[in-house]
Amino acid sequence: MAMSASSSSHALLRRIGGALLRRSFSASASAGSDSAAAAGYHVAGGPSYMRGAVFWEPGRPLTLEEFQMPRPKAGELLIKTKACGVCHSDLHVMKGEIPFSSPCVVGHEITGEVVDHGTHTPIEIINRLPIGSHVVGAFIMPCGNCFYCVKGQEDLCESFFAYNRAKGTLYDGETRLFLRSNGKPVYMYSMGGLAEYCVVPANALAVLPHSLPYTESAILGCAVFTAYGALRHSAEMRAGDSVAVIGVGGVGSR
Repeated sequence: MAMSASSSSHALLRRIGGALLRRSFSASASAGSDSAAAAGYHVAGGPSYMRGAVFWEPGRPLTLEEFQMPRPKAGELLIKTKACGVCHSDLHVMKGEIPFSSPCVVGHEITGEVVDHGTHTPIEIINRLPIGSHVVGAFIMPCGNCFYCVKGQEDLCESFFAYNRAKGTLYDGETRLFLRSNGKPVYMYSMGGLAEYCVVPANALAVLPHSLPYTESAILGCAVFTAYGALRHSAEMRAGDSVAVIGVGGVGSR
């Protein structure tokens, strides 16, 4: 969940990525379509490498590193990151307050554009999320097959917590991130959104209307749906109901 940062967290942010993070890793301030560029990427095979911000250990600034271009597998999409927010849970990882495998790429509040589908991805996914689609990602990436996902409780997805949160991988037990220099694996906090491209399971993506800007929409898959889910489903709030928001932060302010 996104939360408001403390003064110490803001100081940490100033150290961990300079202009990269101050711009929320926004690759474009425009909501205009890049469909032609995306299609060209798909046909030509795209670049062979990308850049991403790597977390190594608590107290050490993030560093920009070059990666081999990540390749999606079946049911996964390669997304050209347009914007990625910095959630307070990212800060918890970087400050050592939440244990997580390292080195890793954090960032899970993303918007972007579909530029490739993994081999053997079902046609219904390709039709729902064709190349050039504007998308927003969810910080919990449901597998769609476990006990909780089948019950409609994707927020409790067993695979997500067993693989991504416990091991920093996707659901085959492997990361999609490897350093260009030496092939060293780098783990993924959710999709590892603080990078120029990221691999995301199709179940964690929704179409973003072209009328919504990339940068401002990045929080939809974290703070916004956390607040909406609490009100709509847990509290069963309806239009016209009164509500008191206590401890307004990144979630409550949405």
